[in-house]
Amino acid sequence: MSRILALSDGVFAFAMTLLVLGLVLPFGTLGGQVGWYLQQSAFQTALYAYVLTFFVIGMWWQGHHLIFGYIERFDRVLIRLNTIFLICIAILPFTVVVLNAAQSTPTGVVFFAVTQIAAGLCLSALWWYSSGPGHLIRPNFPPEWNRYLRRTSLFMPVVFAASIPFAFYNVVVAQGVWLLVFVLWFVSRRIARG
Repeated sequence: MSRILALSDGVFAFAMTLLVLGLVLPFGTLGGQVGWYLQQSAFQTALYAYVLTFFVIGMWWQGHHLIFGYIERFDRVLIRLNTIFLICIAILPFTVVVLNAAQSTPTGVVFFAVTQIAAGLCLSALWWYSSGPGHLIRPNFPPEWNRYLRRTSLFMPVVFAASIPFAFYNVVVAQGVWLLVFVLWFVSRRIARG
């Protein structure tokens, strides 16, 4: 288990670090042009995508950490599901580049959202397998908590899927829908603690 977690944490850390490469100055920007560029919507959009994706990756890491806190054993299926999930995490810096390059077209939003949906479905499948047919969690695991984890593992994919139709109407609105991820996460945690 320690090797699975070490690899996973490394991929998360690497993806979060690579995100900053999406924040680049245009070639030849010097002196007073730097301040001018930092005020432009292109930079502000790129900064928004960076911050949002950094926090989204952080939420994926928290979910992964939570789930693996309850998994006691592993098998080949778990390793494969985790690897597929990590592919989705590792590609996120590229999805931010696509999102920024697509500007106000729906292509970037849809590509970003589909990647998040894939990551969410992989993490959800990992938990469903571990707590179900894989029997990788302890036998007396509380069924209420199992149901909670199954429900909340689908929040992010549902929100990102809901944003896709908005992308064809207004890219800014679609990206605004993504902020629901943080609201749902906060509300669900408050309910679970209650």
